[in-house]
Amino acid sequence: MKLEAAFGLSRYMSQPDCNDSMSGSRRGEGSLTRIKCQGCAVRTASLCSEVSDECANAIGRAFHRRRVPAGQVIYSSDQKNKIFAVVISGVVKLTNVRPDGRQQIVGLQFPAEFVGRPYSGTSNLLAEAASNLELCCFSGDAFEAIMRRYPELEGALLKRTLDSLDNAREWMFMLGRKTAHERVASLIYMIAERLTHPGNRKEPMETCRFESPLSRTEMADCLGLRLETVSRQLALLKAKGVLASSRNRTFDVRSMSELRRWSESPVE
Repeated sequence: MKLEAAFGLSRYMSQPDCNDSMSGSRRGEGSLTRIKCQGCAVRTASLCSEVSDECANAIGRAFHRRRVPAGQVIYSSDQKNKIFAVVISGVVKLTNVRPDGRQQIVGLQFPAEFVGRPYSGTSNLLAEAASNLELCCFSGDAFEAIMRRYPELEGALLKRTLDSLDNAREWMFMLGRKTAHERVASLIYMIAERLTHPGNRKEPMETCRFESPLSRTEMADCLGLRLETVSRQLALLKAKGVLASSRNRTFDVRSMSELRRWSESPVE
């Protein structure tokens, strides 16, 4: 089965390119686009919020909303048709897969983040739904055409790419220099902050409850630790009162500030 068919994009991929859509959508479609986008849960935090109304409307006319079940592949290294998306809800897992079968989880993408790599025909990453997803999808040709027409969109995407690069450098430091309990606390804090952080608040809530997009085994894979080590550190955080519970994938964080302190303290 072709990837676009499995992903549910075959109908969308056969649509006219964005230039045709933009030229034919002046007659009333602009208001429909605004209505659809006004109800978007990440409207004020996504890429669309950083561009002009004209550019945002062009993006709105080209998107196609899709729901993707957990475990389904969004794109892979052998994909021919480029697919881009903005995450509305859920989490995307990025995995580096080698030809010899070795693989490593190298990143997570959360609501409001952009999925895909414009201007590139290939990717060495596998993007998979770590949880049930709702995506705002674009065909690669349509989105790249909008980027060429509106350079401000390229600038906004570049800024987000640089932010992702900074986060990757922090991740490298965590793997190379942080202790086991710092790594586990850092990962939980990052997921909790990204999943529960309201868009209109500068600081995350002090207490929160969330479903982790990663299993214990996947957490260990992310952090370069043994499964037993991750389990021990979770039990320690619970014993210290930082976590109220951590059964299955459900986490109850009693104190985000204390969890952050554990993520930056090398001494237990």
